[in-house]
Amino acid sequence: MARGFWETIMKILVTVLAVASLATPAGAETWHAFSRNQTMAFLADVDSIAVNGDITAVRVAKASLRGEAGDFSHTVETYEFQCAGNRWRTAGLVEHGPDGAEGDTFPEEGAAWEPARDNTLPAYLKQIACDGDRAKPPHWPTVRAFIEAGRPQPS
Repeated sequence: MARGFWETIMKILVTVLAVASLATPAGAETWHAFSRNQTMAFLADVDSIAVNGDITAVRVAKASLRGEAGDFSHTVETYEFQCAGNRWRTAGLVEHGPDGAEGDTFPEEGAAWEPARDNTLPAYLKQIACDGDRAKPPHWPTVRAFIEAGRPQPS
């Protein structure tokens, strides 16, 4: 086939890929409330799930259930899993202040791997990160949106 044909095909392919990349916003987030206790809600950002070799990572937000209106304080912690080995560890934490802006960061490198014991927060989170489980709607585009919605109970 002629060289011009393949150049045209490549241009079309590059254009299609460029348009597709614009359709998916960089840094997209979808927060699923997957657990709570008497004082805190726990949300997993399913769009942050990333696999690198045998490690699967996901971001988890912890937001107070008793915060004042307009107080967007929360923390976001990265959890890592060795899915096949049923083990987990944390990889760092970011604090967000009352305005929702990032504050202090606490990286954690080389944390020990722990077993994901049944009926624990890491076990529930492993089901989301490794097994594809998802919380029932509603879901939120940001932790701030969850807080603005009144920190709703899951349905």
